[in-house]
Amino acid sequence: MLAVGAGLGLPLVVAARATTSFRYFVTRNGWNPAQPLTRAALDPQPFLTQNYGGRQPPSTVSHPATLPAKQGRHLILAVWDIADTGNAFCSCADVDFG
Repeated sequence: MLAVGAGLGLPLVVAARATTSFRYFVTRNGWNPAQPLTRAALDPQPFLTQNYGGRQPPSTVSHPATLPAKQGRHLILAVWDIADTGNAFCSCADVDFG
């Protein structure tokens, strides 16, 4: 169980790619976990953005984050934006804020 405002390391394993940023979103309060995840189910702004300015990250990255004020079950969506294409990679984590 996660505590609101607690610090959290968000680890990812990545390939050697020029990177614009890593952005982390969490689902809105009241989202329905029985429904497919949509952009509308996420808070509009990321709770954490790590800018890389086109640099390549190491093969394993961990971004310390302060968790937003949430209760209950949520999803955290990590978006890894690639600098030299329009592509992005995504990863989800199922979390419980209690």
